[in-house]
This record gives sequence, structure tokens and C-alpha cells, in this order.
Amino acid sequence: MFKKITVVGMILVCFPWQIAGAVEINFSDASVMDVTQALAKEAGIDLIMSSDQGTAKRTSVHLKDATAEEALQSILRANGFTFEKKGNTILVSTLPQDVLQTAYKPVSRALKLKYVSAEKIAALFSKIMPSVVSSCGLRANSLVLRGKDGELDEAEKLINDLDFPIPQILIESKVIEVSESDSIRFGIDHNSGMFKFINGKSEDITSAINLLLGSGKANLIASPKIATLDNNEAVINIGSRIPYAVPVSSSASTTQWTVEYIDAGVKLKITPQLGSENYITTLLQPEVSSISEWRTTAAGEFPVISTRNASATVRVKNGETIVVGGLISDSDRVNVTRVPILGQIPLLNLLFQNRTVEKTKTEIVFLITPYVI
Repeated sequence: MFKKITVVGMILVCFPWQIAGAVEINFSDASVMDVTQALAKEAGIDLIMSSDQGTAKRTSVHLKDATAEEALQSILRANGFTFEKKGNTILVSTLPQDVLQTAYKPVSRALKLKYVSAEKIAALFSKIMPSVVSSCGLRANSLVLRGKDGELDEAEKLINDLDFPIPQILIESKVIEVSESDSIRFGIDHNSGMFKFINGKSEDITSAINLLLGSGKANLIASPKIATLDNNEAVINIGSRIPYAVPVSSSASTTQWTVEYIDAGVKLKITPQLGSENYITTLLQPEVSSISEWRTTAAGEFPVISTRNASATVRVKNGETIVVGGLISDSDRVNVTRVPILGQIPLLNLLFQNRTVEKTKTEIVFLITPYVI
């Protein structure tokens, strides 16, 4: 039944109205004690508060379509009271919201999480529910909560809403090296990191790449696959770890060295984010590096790394291919031609051979296809 509760001064009048559970509430300069008692009786809730807590405070309020319990809690909050609900009883207090200062004994609950990290939940609760003490349990991915019953009910409900399986995304990729002259010969241009065919035909990217590979005009460096969770970085590293010696200490007679390593090759960092309608927003950071020279210093020889990298964020549908190109490098290829027999004679061979240096440009192309699995 919908009821209208009107309080003027110390007079309480109840008028039957329409919808069960909902009330229209009007208070005008009424004692908070009388108002809370009337609303608790209407809601069928036991109320515990000291007799002098609400007598000095008075309130005026107008609420529509609210339950008696909702109105009771709103009035208590508005007048600076804290309260705890346990079962069908509400304890009204002027104590601060501190789990160590409460009339109800604090309780603890241990929760087993299925998918989300206990560390992340504990960090989240420290910000949004500081009155709930949370810590990681002794067992794998468990969480221990300590606080008031009502707060723990709210915390457990929030955890249930957050503890769901995180989607996984499979990244299929191909790393291809092609000469710049061959890419132009086959009519490929680059616009915003995507292949565009100059002849205007709606060619398929995979078919074009297979044509380059089949004719020997391109070289497939690698075709790795890797899976990662939504919004987590995946790293593909194809190359070599190059050692070099570094002096760590020296004396008049000896020098001690240690070996350190530097990575060179192809590296691809991918962070996919699954959106609505099966779209995937992907942060791509491809990098190609190689040793350009060894530089001699007083401390020894050290490699000089030449690096080509790019960064882009693109949004594609599940299963669509992203093509990132434009990572071009210059290289020198030495061609040697010799006069038969004479070109093989030590010391004299330099007089009977011809060396030419051919400058070539090569391009590394990444084909990346994300799939939701």
C-alpha cells in the first residue's frame, strides 16, 4: 500500500495511499527522534538509539516514491548520524565510520577469487571502501575482508560483479622483409601504415604477400602467434642477444671483465583492448634493430645498434589484418668479380679483382591479425 506520512512539529499523521512499500513523506520542523521512530515502525525495523541523540535535532524533508527504510537512512545521513544494519536491527551511533570503533563486533570473511587478481581487488578497496580492511589470503588468489556485516555484504556483491573471466585475444603475425624496388614494382603504396594498391583493384593483402614470397621478391622472417588477456601487453621478440665485454675493475697487471648482452632483431609489442561489437583497439609498437658497426673505445669494442620503430593505435574488427610498413633501412652489399686464376693469387689478387658497393633499401612489413578466443 502506498502511504503518505506527514509530520508537523510533534504531530504524526498517517494517510493510506496507493503502492505497497512506497511512501510520500513530508516532515516539517520535526524531531529527528520522532521521525526515525515513525519510519522504523512503518518499515518493520527494530531501531536502537539513545534517547538524547535525536531530541535536539530537528528536520524538514519531502520525499516521493521512497520506501520507509530508504527515507530512514537518508534522514540519518543528512543529520550526521552513522548507522549499522544487522539483520532486522539498525543501530544509530555518533561514532566515526571506523571498524575499530563500532558497537557491533567486526567480522572477517575469506573469499576465493576465480578470475580477477586478489592484489588488484585489495588495491581497489583501499581507495573506494577504506573502512573495509582487505588483504591477500594465504592460498592462491584468495582475499580476506574485515569490517562491519553490512559493509562486507556490499563488498562481496561488488567482488561478484568484478570477478568474471577476462577475454583472451590471439595475435597472429607475419614479419616480412621486402626490397623497396620490389614493393614499387608490385604496385604497393603505404598510406597510414596500410597497404594500398595503386592500380585500384581490390586485391587481397594475403594474396599480394604470397605473390611476393612465391616469386622470391620477399623474405618471410617469422610468423609467430601469441595469446594475451584483454588489455595486457604481449611481446614478440625475434633476434639475437649480442654479447660484448665490459671492464668492471682493473689493476696495474690485470683487468676483470664481465659479459653483457644487447638485443637486436625484430620486436613487436601489442596491447589489445576488446570493445563493443567485436571491435579490438590495438596499440602496436614494432621495432627492428641491427648492428650497424662495432666501435672501438679505450674500454673495448662495443656494438652500435641501428633501430627502426613505430607506434600506432588502430581499431579493427575481430579477424581483420593490420599492416604496418615503412620501416626502411639502407644497407651496402659488396660485389666482387675476379679474373680467373690471377684473382686467386695472394697479394696479386687485389690487382685482378673488381669491388663494387651496391646500396639497397629493404623494408620490414608487419601483418598482424587479432582474434578473440
